[in-house]
Amino acid sequence: MRATLYRILLLLVCLSPLSPSLAQIQRPTGGFSPLSGANDDGSHWKDGTEEDGDAKQKTDVPVGLYVWQIDTRFGAVRPTEPDTVAHGFQNDAFNTGRTGRYNDTGNLGSPRQSRYFSDAAIQAFTPQFEFARPYDYFITSPEQWHFTNTKSPFMNITYHECGNKQNGEDRIKAIFATNAGKRLGLGFKLDYLYGRGYYTSQSTAHFNGSLFGSYIAPRYQLHAIYYANHLKNAENGGIEDDDYVNRPEIFPTRYGTADMPTRLSKTWNKLNVNTLFITHRYSLGFEARRLPDGRWKRTGAQTALLKGVMAADTTSQQTAGNPSVGVKDSVKTIKADNVTAAVSDPTDSIPIEFVPVAGIIHTFRLDHDNRRLLSNLDASADNTTFWNDFYLPGDSVNDYTSHLHAQNLVALELREGFNRWAKAGLRLFARHDYYRYTLPDAQRRQTAYTENYFSLGAQLLKSQGRTFHYHVLGEMRTSGSDWGEFNVEADADVRFKLGRDTMTLALKGQMLNERPTFYYRHYHGRNAWWDAELDKRFTARVTAEAAYGKTRLAVHLMTQQKPYFYRMTLTPATIGSEGQTVMLRSVGVEQSAGNVSAFAAELNRDFAFGPFRWENQLTLQLTTDKKLQPLPLFTAYTNLYLHFKIAGVLTTDLGADARFYTEYEAPDYEPAIGGFALQDSRYAVKTGNYPIVNVYANFHLKHTRFYLMASHVNYSSGGGNPFVTPHYPLNRMVIRFGLSWNFFN
Repeated sequence: MRATLYRILLLLVCLSPLSPSLAQIQRPTGGFSPLSGANDDGSHWKDGTEEDGDAKQKTDVPVGLYVWQIDTRFGAVRPTEPDTVAHGFQNDAFNTGRTGRYNDTGNLGSPRQSRYFSDAAIQAFTPQFEFARPYDYFITSPEQWHFTNTKSPFMNITYHECGNKQNGEDRIKAIFATNAGKRLGLGFKLDYLYGRGYYTSQSTAHFNGSLFGSYIAPRYQLHAIYYANHLKNAENGGIEDDDYVNRPEIFPTRYGTADMPTRLSKTWNKLNVNTLFITHRYSLGFEARRLPDGRWKRTGAQTALLKGVMAADTTSQQTAGNPSVGVKDSVKTIKADNVTAAVSDPTDSIPIEFVPVAGIIHTFRLDHDNRRLLSNLDASADNTTFWNDFYLPGDSVNDYTSHLHAQNLVALELREGFNRWAKAGLRLFARHDYYRYTLPDAQRRQTAYTENYFSLGAQLLKSQGRTFHYHVLGEMRTSGSDWGEFNVEADADVRFKLGRDTMTLALKGQMLNERPTFYYRHYHGRNAWWDAELDKRFTARVTAEAAYGKTRLAVHLMTQQKPYFYRMTLTPATIGSEGQTVMLRSVGVEQSAGNVSAFAAELNRDFAFGPFRWENQLTLQLTTDKKLQPLPLFTAYTNLYLHFKIAGVLTTDLGADARFYTEYEAPDYEPAIGGFALQDSRYAVKTGNYPIVNVYANFHLKHTRFYLMASHVNYSSGGGNPFVTPHYPLNRMVIRFGLSWNFFN
């Protein structure tokens, strides 16, 4: 604690108003062109002169940063906020998400799963390495990647810490971005996470190294990413008895977090997740000037007029003083005068732009992943008192599987907006996916499985304009012998002025008929094994949203036919000389023959009363089958804080936030598959009905964000039920510190 206070004091001295100041990062408010530096509304980024309250500050080096994401099918650009937003920065330290939407196993970087069924909406026919999904807190997928265009080299260093050298959590991340000219942007990211864990055998150690770049010219655009992730997660199987936390008074000795017996030790899940992603396009079009009325004036027509003037001038000189010139020649001279007048049209001062009409798009993706489960225990140790099934010989666990995926997508595009009759854009595409998996056979030899998929599809879209936008996409996929997979998705939104603010209405829908992914159909390991014949699952989703000012309401509806899922089975067993009863675990895949549906209504409402701020997120979820799709009935996040400035320069948020959800049978975590599975209903336990309260002070001074926070301040030994995943207790109250610093030079 003393070391943390010293850091804060040193930080305040270094960041005093006497230190040099730099401009704030500016983000676009709408669609934008990273090449031109202009937003859709014609405004531009600020470059070196920024307003901070009433004061204007200038720098010698211009600062400007654009950040955007891309559509991973077609490489289309969509603007987004940078990772440097100060508000809520303190909650980036939580594996459970900024508003606590996820269940996890308690440590930083541990596997997690959302409690909201609406969060499970993912792009259809995506890579199928299931083991990486629980680590999406750490792994940044291509569709989430932030590309940059910056006027000067930019670097961000972010650090979070808590605890000490025995049990603490640390994460340090560095992002560097620069431009080589106006069109080429390059950068890299290094990310290291180390959670020692407050409970036994709970540590995590993750490392990410990434390179990214973009080239944006009028005719050619390219986006590329390469990232390598190495993840290591120690498995403890949860604590042996939940009463160590819920009813500590019944034991002769009160256990500390590091003293509580756990179900497993010397067991690890190790993953390598590596991806190369490239999307690029070449556009065909014409050069023109945009007239004030929105029409295009082509430069080709202008060139023809100039040629006419030169010809007319030549004819005029040849016929000067020649009485034989006829009426036709006189007409030519008159026309030449008119053309000369047209050439001197004021619109000639309008800059010439390239107008894309059509394009060719190519997207390539290569994923090379593997996962290994290790447990270095002999037959008399505790891994034989944890699992019920043993499918491979040997006393120790060494399960290995690999995944290789290569995707090529080619699309032809007709762009919207190049002509007043072209009100929508059109894309036609074809895609090939190659998959190769390896799994051990009964003699632990690796056996390869290969699959090929071919897809055809089309998309109709309207993304330009301020009022109405939509897109409709349909695609069909086949393996050549297996037919019937399809995906149809659409969304539309309308925006209009209403009173003092803008009303936004949006509607999204999807219908997906998809073959189960490979690891649901096949898995071979020492303690889990299946080769299942599963039917296709049909999913239909609809989401309606309305946003006005500081209020947002979203309604989600989903139905699934023949859903499939991981299921856990518990078998009571007596072990040891004292006759201790334990639950031996099995995990497998099941598929329901019926339907399951879910409904959710999510309300976000923020209030401001002078310096007081109050943010709320309330969610109601209903399901037709609580056993197949367990969901909490009610979930809430609330954040109450004071927002003010100290000495006119140090922006401060001082407050507390809380997370709460009603009790339900949350999925349990299963180390054998490195993911979550439905509980055995005969022995299911519930989590929830327990608030988690944090108190924090979050600061922002020029380019620097930092916070001091006490998390889980309401923890009380023996009070409540501090679990979000069965048998994996939450950390007790912890003092946390974080710092993020932006550098421009």
